[in-house]
Amino acid sequence: MPKSTLAGHPLHPMVIVVPAALIPFGFVLDAMYRSTGKESYSNAAYYSLVGGLAGGVAAGITGAMDYLTIESETDIKRTANVHASLNGAALVLTAVNVLSRRNQPDHQGGSLALSALSALGVAVSGWFGARMVYEQGMRVEGVSPVAHAPEVKPPLDDAIHDALMAQEKIAPVSGPVLQ
Repeated sequence: MPKSTLAGHPLHPMVIVVPAALIPFGFVLDAMYRSTGKESYSNAAYYSLVGGLAGGVAAGITGAMDYLTIESETDIKRTANVHASLNGAALVLTAVNVLSRRNQPDHQGGSLALSALSALGVAVSGWFGARMVYEQGMRVEGVSPVAHAPEVKPPLDDAIHDALMAQEKIAPVSGPVLQ
């Protein structure tokens, strides 16, 4: 299975921006609808989630192409398993949320909790995706020209890192590989 590429660059990072933006935005719009009762927010949330779901499928396909090239029994395969599992769960939750409101007037209904969980899943998954690139070198050519630059870290950054790493340690290191 070949890696997904467009114009010499990995395709997966290019397409993940759609679900990474629209699924959390759907949650924001759902929260706005719940707080104001304005139907336009409910309608906009529905279409944001539909776009996020469609974009998530495209991101999943391109990610799966790259995933299948990762050697089994490696740390990066473990990270990829966590990343893929979180994204898969977020897409399932988003699909359930979309289906529950598709025939409702102004797409009212759905679940603020499902929107929140989907947005959280996408955000945490993004951390693991960044770990694969910035720490494990997934699809990175050469040496980073900014490796020497200092980092700005938010409060509790190390604690958050350690908590996420602890969760990754329990994930499997094996998975399918196409040769």
